[in-house]
Amino acid sequence: MIKLICGEKGSGKTKKILDLANDTANTSKGTVVFLDKDDSHKLALSYKVRLNDMSEYHIASDNELVAFIKGMLATNYDITDIFVDGIVKITGHSVDELGAFFACLDRTIKNRDVNVILTISRDPAKLPEFLASFQQI
Repeated sequence: MIKLICGEKGSGKTKKILDLANDTANTSKGTVVFLDKDDSHKLALSYKVRLNDMSEYHIASDNELVAFIKGMLATNYDITDIFVDGIVKITGHSVDELGAFFACLDRTIKNRDVNVILTISRDPAKLPEFLASFQQI
């Protein structure tokens, strides 16, 4: 299931996703993964959360990010939750340009017991139509 944490810049999305990742890691029976543009939040994350610094992998587009996620899921069957902070900063694309990414991600996790939670810096009332079907938290 894909879930979104939306809000304008400075509204507390990063703190919320960090807290949610840490809380999830305390109860998860599998692996919790956190994808970020860099490693600046490593001290805020529990040792139980696997942090992946996307700059180390030179992820620079939505296609590369979804391929990275597919690779993680293909090699690690016990991933239960994937947290992605700052999808726009990681991919370099605006939210409006990420329709294909979300469609591919949704297909990828459709038959898996995996939650993907992403932050988006935009007023929830101004999200593109293709995001309407995803739960906001």
